[in-house]
Amino acid sequence: MFSDMQELSKRILTVGCAYKDPKGGIAQVLKSYDTYIFDRFRFVANSDGKGGKLRKLFTAVIALVKMVLLLIFDREIAIVHIHTASYRSFDRSAWFVRAAKLCGKKVVLHIHGGGFKNYYATRPRFVSRILDRCDCIIVLSESWRIFVQGVTECPNIRILENIIDDPVYLDSDRDGSVFRLLFLGLITQQKGIFDLLEMLSEHREEFEGKLRLHVGGNGEVDTLNRMIEELHLHEIVEYEGWVSGDRKIELFNLVDAYILPSYVEGLPISIMEAMSYGLPVLSTPVGGIPEVVSADNGILFAPGNKEDMYVAVHDIMADNGKCAAMGARAKQICQSYLPCAVRKKLIDIYAEMLMHRGV
Repeated sequence: MFSDMQELSKRILTVGCAYKDPKGGIAQVLKSYDTYIFDRFRFVANSDGKGGKLRKLFTAVIALVKMVLLLIFDREIAIVHIHTASYRSFDRSAWFVRAAKLCGKKVVLHIHGGGFKNYYATRPRFVSRILDRCDCIIVLSESWRIFVQGVTECPNIRILENIIDDPVYLDSDRDGSVFRLLFLGLITQQKGIFDLLEMLSEHREEFEGKLRLHVGGNGEVDTLNRMIEELHLHEIVEYEGWVSGDRKIELFNLVDAYILPSYVEGLPISIMEAMSYGLPVLSTPVGGIPEVVSADNGILFAPGNKEDMYVAVHDIMADNGKCAAMGARAKQICQSYLPCAVRKKLIDIYAEMLMHRGV
């Protein structure tokens, strides 16, 4: 009955963070959904990342009222698709799950973020009760599906890859004299970026003039810049600021490999984006990362293990053939994350829910 998104778009209301100027993984997913997935993207922003607690509470309450009014007066809406992460994001999303169910709608809860297991451990009964209310729970990988299946009675748990933009290939400016690495993400200890800087400092004489690390992101920028200064890494590390749009495309075309030494992850969009550009990935085996990164397309090392991190960087720099082969394999693996594939799977999820509803 529902064979394409044009028919389905009017039946779906999406709830999540503001995404027009995305500065985070969920916002990037929502922007891609607006661009690639929905013919008409019906959306309510329940957070915008601005202001203090009072401002954020006000934004969430206004969004909740807006959603309820839409569900009452627009009888075509049948499914509310809520994107959430952990901690405050999940606490906020719980209001929207309850309200959508009270309005008689089907609820899809889409869980992002690598901290969900730790968050669940702090409030297991509350989290399970909210999950049990949902009609479908979407997770990012098989390992997350197994975990969520163990903490909820919801029978419909689906894996949906995080959508990434179609890659845009440019003429490369690589001259081969310097090996370029890219890190994109929140600048914080949890992402391992400070471990990476310390490792580079320990081997500064070896890497200087041969390696360039491009860092893009927001967060603890002052700490990053201070470490670059104190560790004398100006010739190795270049802070790019927040990276998006054309500059992100330029960097993916410029660099030779991608690195993400995180302590906690779900399945980072940045890794899949890097793979779509044919880049090998150097990362830690946390969250769903080992499901997409292996010896065929990258190198894994333990979080915080700077010696293994060094070996990974050294090895990928030393073997151009290995680097190219890993990159080619990475490009093959990421095909299911491109818009066409994600759109098809999401259509199937929505259509199945509506059929069961008897619509």
